[in-house]
Amino acid sequence: MMHRHLHSSIIVILTVTLFSACSHVPDHIRYIPKDAVVVAGINLKTLSKKIMWNVITDSKLFKEMQSHVPEKNAKDAMSGIQNAGLDISNTFYVYVKSDNRFKGGSRVTALVPLSDAGQWENYIKTVFTKVEIKEHDNRKEASLSRDMYVGWNKNLLIIINMMPTIPDYADMPFGGKVNIDQEEKPAIDLAAISAEMDNAFKVSPENSISGNVHFTMLEKEGHDITLWLNYEQLMTQMSGNMAEKIGMSLSADLWKDVALAAGFDFKKGKISSDMHYYLSTDLKEVGTELGAANADKDMIARLPNKNLDMLAAMHIAPKAVKGILEKMNLLGLANLGLSAQKMDADFVLDAFTGDMAFVMNDFSLRNESLTDMYMGHPVAHNEQNLNLTFSYVVKIGKKENFDRLLKIAKDMGLQSSGSGYVIPINDKNSVYILLNNDYLAASNRYGYADSFLKGVFKSQKLPDAAASSVPGHPVAFYFDVQEFCKHIDAGITHSTRDSFMINESKKLLNNITFAGGAFKDNAFEYHLDVNFMNTEENSIIQLMDYSMKMNDANKINPE
Repeated sequence: MMHRHLHSSIIVILTVTLFSACSHVPDHIRYIPKDAVVVAGINLKTLSKKIMWNVITDSKLFKEMQSHVPEKNAKDAMSGIQNAGLDISNTFYVYVKSDNRFKGGSRVTALVPLSDAGQWENYIKTVFTKVEIKEHDNRKEASLSRDMYVGWNKNLLIIINMMPTIPDYADMPFGGKVNIDQEEKPAIDLAAISAEMDNAFKVSPENSISGNVHFTMLEKEGHDITLWLNYEQLMTQMSGNMAEKIGMSLSADLWKDVALAAGFDFKKGKISSDMHYYLSTDLKEVGTELGAANADKDMIARLPNKNLDMLAAMHIAPKAVKGILEKMNLLGLANLGLSAQKMDADFVLDAFTGDMAFVMNDFSLRNESLTDMYMGHPVAHNEQNLNLTFSYVVKIGKKENFDRLLKIAKDMGLQSSGSGYVIPINDKNSVYILLNNDYLAASNRYGYADSFLKGVFKSQKLPDAAASSVPGHPVAFYFDVQEFCKHIDAGITHSTRDSFMINESKKLLNNITFAGGAFKDNAFEYHLDVNFMNTEENSIIQLMDYSMKMNDANKINPE
């Protein structure tokens, strides 16, 4: 039991440390392998300018976390972390690398710079008194718990998870074995994990992510937090599985160098993120087409804006869709399938401009008092009542092509209703589809679809945050958190604790905007803003305050 608590404490310690603490790339990125699937970096130097270490260690939340740890030495581990020799003016990294020996099929590794290796070793000896420290090839290693192994030299601490793949109990009747006594035994053979630690310290230059220009560019930007997703590695794995299971394989050129690079910054009143989605050279022409035009301005202006909860608009160039099908060698298959209807991919794609939007209005979630009859007697009860209006619109390209597609839908059972069509959902709700020469509009409210086509909503104005972020981009998203939460009844759960959490959550965020899609230097560019209600305090302070309130909520009697 003590090992489990120590392990939990170390996780808490490292998490808190990351939030305590650059235009140059840290030297220790050379220890990150280029085939890492995910890499997260926490820049303690920039974060330390926004929140000081003592703000965390003196906070009520930190003290509360300490109180939940029963073992004295585990508490000492938390309180003594300030003197553990960690370099809190540097960048910490965590990367995930595929390895089927570990839980989830991945090895999770943390890179923690050290300012004083001697202090770290003294910390280990003081807190983990029974742990054996071994010398190995100019570094030292120790198993801190059943599922945590550490190694360090004078500059760097590397932590490797030792959580094995979850045993498949279904295999037991067929001779599979499960280690029942895992609490007292290492999850993976220590010799094997030591060899893995050796690999972690000896990443060759040609196999290091330091040679990736897009990753190093991200790190040079000096964001508070960075995130790197290696889609090339993910797609390589997926392609292998596809080839094995369904006999279909794709050219590796399609995803060579494909990756997402995102930087996040905690600012006063908001969290901002700049993102770049890099394409392979093979898909450059497709990317150019996708990023060449913005979502249609007239379409956005026609959308209902009253009581607006969420809006998404995009332009997906039909020519780019055809290019993707060609690159994936699926265009011929698509044409073959469409030939039965005397069509081809060009015919279908020409029916659309590529512009579409989705909007949600009038969201509410309340308790409703109902009376049902039971054995001849009225019985009163409460029921959660969800209401919302959604609308989906598509801009039509060649009308004659679109009419052919619509005829196929009618032949397959699409029901006519007045001047449009209807898709029944249940006895109370339906989706109404209306169209003119320019647009198709579908909504669960007939009047909304009709008003969109007639341009009735053009007199309404978008909220300022939506007006400044949605128009003028190939892709845009707006979520009004306050409007969405305004009509959520905090008493729907009949729990004092849950009602408190709902009310506190309503006070945190104002809105979320996401927009971009322009294609430059072989990458799509996007920007995200998470806007808080309090515009005077730094967002990281507000998140800590919110976490403490949620922690306090757990003490409230749920009744």
